[in-house]
Amino acid sequence: MIWLAVYDIEDDGERAKASAILQAWGFVRVQRSFYVGRMPRGKAADLLKILQRHVKSGHIALIPITDELLAKALELGRPPYAPLKPPKYAQIYVV
Repeated sequence: MIWLAVYDIEDDGERAKASAILQAWGFVRVQRSFYVGRMPRGKAADLLKILQRHVKSGHIALIPITDELLAKALELGRPPYAPLKPPKYAQIYVV
């Protein structure tokens, strides 16, 4: 399953730690506080527990999304998470 990880963390140290943890777990940064990764639901729950130990301020959400829904995303440009797309993914270009 694909997971979107988003956060709003005020503390700089906690924010840096959350970023490092997400990237260590294979998540790819899309924007400053938005990551995407692939893992089973049980592993995502484990990840959230680890994040909970290190982040005391702000909010973190792990949002599941299916391959089918990601394939329907409307995008412009090449996203950094393209390898997570199912093989049938067709890039949409707006002219």
